[in-house]
Amino acid sequence: MMTLLTLQFAGYLSTGLLAGVLAGLFGVGGGIIIVPALLYLFHLDGINPVISMQLAAGTSLATIIFTSLSATWNHHQRHSVHWLMVRRYSPGMVIGVWLGAQLAAILESDDLAILFALFEIAVGLRMIIPTANHATPAAERANDPKVERLLPVSATATLIGTLSTLFGIGGGTMLVPALTLLSGLTIHQAIGTSSAIGAVLSLVGTTGMIQSGWENSALPPDTLGFVVPVAALGVILGTLITTPLGVKLAHVTEPQHLRKGFGILLLLVGIRLLW
Repeated sequence: MMTLLTLQFAGYLSTGLLAGVLAGLFGVGGGIIIVPALLYLFHLDGINPVISMQLAAGTSLATIIFTSLSATWNHHQRHSVHWLMVRRYSPGMVIGVWLGAQLAAILESDDLAILFALFEIAVGLRMIIPTANHATPAAERANDPKVERLLPVSATATLIGTLSTLFGIGGGTMLVPALTLLSGLTIHQAIGTSSAIGAVLSLVGTTGMIQSGWENSALPPDTLGFVVPVAALGVILGTLITTPLGVKLAHVTEPQHLRKGFGILLLLVGIRLLW
């Protein structure tokens, strides 16, 4: 029994070690790796598949609180967090998180997993395929109210908050493209800013997932709503070790390489989830 528990915890810890690097490198909170890994580990543990996606999403959000805070601090020290954008996006994100938590309690786990995979593939392709950009420079666009009129920040943030909570991600998979393509930040600014917004999102999202799953009769023992504490602990320990490494790598990597690497990662994860 002790050996089994040790192996399970080792799986959670290993997931965190990889997710921490990705969180610092891409500003994604690590959820794109944590959720698929937890789905696999929960399957091995014999957890009811009816709620496995909800448990993976809720547990992932709990771990992202710490991952995002660690990444934000490291990026802030390198002056790559655009705090004005954090303030603009956060209110809408909170509303979206609440909506996502309510939907998670009523949607089927298999449907959520398929939607998550398709979402990863779509965003991955968007980041890989180059597009012509004749807009004003990033520094100007980041403070240009016209950008907000084209696609209001509040609406964008609400949508991102909803989907991020459903999928158990820190929002970086959508925030990084939004901050670069819509709000005009550089890729390094977008990654740092995404980490800060992700901290807000994951804190509120975790609370919502605990509340929405609290009385679910299909839950296994020793859970807090849709959060598995022992899994969260293992992942958190791993991410805290490797997130600073990811931040260092992000600041010595060419922006175009970061963008393509980010897209390829999302594409591979999405395809793997479908099969």
